[in-house]
Amino acid sequence: MKIIGNGDLPGRVQAEKTALSMPNAVNGFGEILKKTIDRASAADPTPAPAAAVSLQPVAPTADPSVFGRIEGYLDLLESYCQKLSNPQVSLKGLEPSVRQLEEGRHTLSRVLGSLPESDGLKDVLNQTLVTAEVEIMRFRRGDYLSA
Repeated sequence: MKIIGNGDLPGRVQAEKTALSMPNAVNGFGEILKKTIDRASAADPTPAPAAAVSLQPVAPTADPSVFGRIEGYLDLLESYCQKLSNPQVSLKGLEPSVRQLEEGRHTLSRVLGSLPESDGLKDVLNQTLVTAEVEIMRFRRGDYLSA
């Protein structure tokens, strides 16, 4: 192995040190940045944080029992759907579920009229009642009879 000269290593190290210690170009940018930040903070001081606002809990617009009734009716619809998809359940086995859907529909349709128009629960209840009505009509019309 042949070693060739180091190519004036001490001279290169000294040149790199002077290049790193020359912050004239960087310092110019730093001064401009500092002046800009100073002007921005003097012109537009950061506003003081606002006083804490106490939050009031949102009261539900409907009676809690309405939520329970709708949830129970949705459970009834889900049960009907599961029975309908089960090939071992006959149409006679679906009849009690359809009767319960009809009874619940009458009860919840009265509740629907008592809810305010802006209540999101009214939309949920309306869609639930429409779905139930369609399923009751399909069952009564014989759509699920096997040909």
